Amino acid sequence: MGLSDVLATEQCRHAVPASSLEEILADRIAGEATRIAEERIRETFAITEFDPDEVYGPMTSEAAADFLGLPYSSFREIAPSLPRHAVTPQRFVYLRRELLGWLSER
Repeated sequence: MGLSDVLATEQCRHAVPASSLEEILADRIAGEATRIAEERIRETFAITEFDPDEVYGPMTSEAAADFLGLPYSSFREIAPSLPRHAVTPQRFVYLRRELLGWLSER
């Protein structure tokens, strides 16, 4: 057995089937593409730029009462003095930033 036979045997032992190489390469490319996309998203949209009202949307009166830590019956008593937005003549929604501003003024 010559040197070339030894090298060929050694190479065959470490050889990986082509489909496995393709899968490994595809996984690496997908991982790198995901990492780059996540970096670009973070650069474009810093988390601190998001307004909670934009993320979660306006609150119902029940959610606003819960947000303020009040029983709903107490909330209904002070609701007319709160910053709110009419959806219908009888239904209002509340924004977190406005309620926090109202709290800080009190």
